[in-house]
Amino acid sequence: MARAFKINNHAVKFGFFIALFAIFWYLGRIFDVKVSYYQELLSRYPLALSGTIFVLLYVLTTTFVWFGPKDVLRISGAILFGAYVSTVFVWIGEMINAAVMFYLSRILGREYVQQKFGVKPMELDQVKDDSSFLGVTALRINPLIPFRFMDLGYGLTQISFRKYLCAIMVVSFIRILWLQFILAGIGTSLFEDVSAMLDYFLANPVVALYSGMYFLAVIILMIAAVTARFLRKRS
Repeated sequence: MARAFKINNHAVKFGFFIALFAIFWYLGRIFDVKVSYYQELLSRYPLALSGTIFVLLYVLTTTFVWFGPKDVLRISGAILFGAYVSTVFVWIGEMINAAVMFYLSRILGREYVQQKFGVKPMELDQVKDDSSFLGVTALRINPLIPFRFMDLGYGLTQISFRKYLCAIMVVSFIRILWLQFILAGIGTSLFEDVSAMLDYFLANPVVALYSGMYFLAVIILMIAAVTARFLRKRS
């Protein structure tokens, strides 16, 4: 009886986790806020206060609305604060969100995944063993991998949050800076014309060059991470 209650308790927690995921997705579909709204709101206050408000808004919108408003807020920050200052604010927000999503996944998801799908703790621990500093870094810097899903995924493993945080801090900053620099240059044109990014790169060959170097670094890190994992398994 106690075992059945424990399994059901895990199911309830995992069901709550899935419900939250669905709600966050739905809010992202219906939530519609313009860049001008955030700009007008934040421009009323001095930098210290507007930055604090920005971080709070970023954490709230990114936590509860996964698709849509986060991008609007990042563009608003890039235009209002500039590439470098907005990078610092977005980075702080992302580090807070990493903690929220990581522990949300660990508390509500891990035990049910083990029980329902017959995943043994040692199998999840294997993911921990494979989660080398280089491997986590390579995934985090890849712009094709959303921060949210990575935070949730590693929350299911036994990797410590301290190790995870140490692996993502620097590369998250680099990835955010790269994107904020581009957003500051393109601005709201990104919403108005799908070719705005291409036009921006053509008009700014130095930015295009650095972007190419960034993607080259991403590829090198991914290859290095896969190679290191292969060598660990061989040994």
